[in-house]
Amino acid sequence: MLKGKDVNLTKTLPIVLIFVILVFPPYFLSDYYLTILRNVLMWLALSISWHFFSGSTKYISLGSAAFFGVGVYFTAKYLQLSIESGEYPVLPLPVIVLLAGLASFALALVIGLVTLRLRGIYFAILTFSVNVVVSNIINSWEIAVTATRGTYIPIFDSQTVYYSILICTILILLLTTLLRRSKFGLALKMIGECEEAAVHVGVNASIYKTLGFAISAMLIGFMGACFTTRLNGYVNTDIAFDPLYSFMPAVMTLLGGAGTVYGPIIGSTTMSLLSEYLRVTLAHYFLIILGLILIAIVILMPNGIMGMIEKIKTKLFGSKRAAKAPEKPP
Repeated sequence: MLKGKDVNLTKTLPIVLIFVILVFPPYFLSDYYLTILRNVLMWLALSISWHFFSGSTKYISLGSAAFFGVGVYFTAKYLQLSIESGEYPVLPLPVIVLLAGLASFALALVIGLVTLRLRGIYFAILTFSVNVVVSNIINSWEIAVTATRGTYIPIFDSQTVYYSILICTILILLLTTLLRRSKFGLALKMIGECEEAAVHVGVNASIYKTLGFAISAMLIGFMGACFTTRLNGYVNTDIAFDPLYSFMPAVMTLLGGAGTVYGPIIGSTTMSLLSEYLRVTLAHYFLIILGLILIAIVILMPNGIMGMIEKIKTKLFGSKRAAKAPEKPP
């Protein structure tokens, strides 16, 4: 029993220490480095949220931008209306974030009931088209109702922005960890391994897939709401529904290794830091270089960084075990 507890403590303590350390950067980091850290945390949360459903079920969703944008726009519109009514703020920010996530949850629930009957590339294309549809609907509504495009919101201080994103990232990590270890997470994993076999043993695949998809969207909506605080007083549909929010979580997770829990963490951290470095040092060529690096990684490391690490560990420790194994008598 003690050995099992020691193993759990060894895995948990470093993560706890990392998040404790992350409480202090606003007090000693410059605005530039604090912005980089915020970006890393945001992409980390989005990758974990995406991996919770798509990494488990193997249903590759490209609709993350739609749910992220709904979270952004719900929060932005609420802040705008509350300012115009002279009653700002009526609700505290955590409650607004919760409501924004529930709005994304409701949207994904409706979409999931229709799209999750499809598989493979058809599901990916249909979920990506949701982002285009939702973005155009909101854009048309703004022009028709307000005769303007975009929403003006208050400017938040850097500490509020940082801590809102940090707290949201921690809660997403905790929630996905708990759900992954529950019967719900096991059902999603069974669907990913073999959906027909899961249905055969009694798993209601339709319900679990739809709820998993909606929960993933809700978590993405939470981060979208928190992301609103870092916008400098203005947001429009081009900012909120940027297709990068659909592609980058998937690419980051695949880079780290979609088959492991730590893949989204490693992939999002590596990709966001690498993108920032290339953007600063090679501003005119960083997208081309980044694309070439990704192509090389896909070819050389199809299972991601974690897959490569596991392969190296197998070779090293496998050879050591083979050397220590006693020879069989003839």
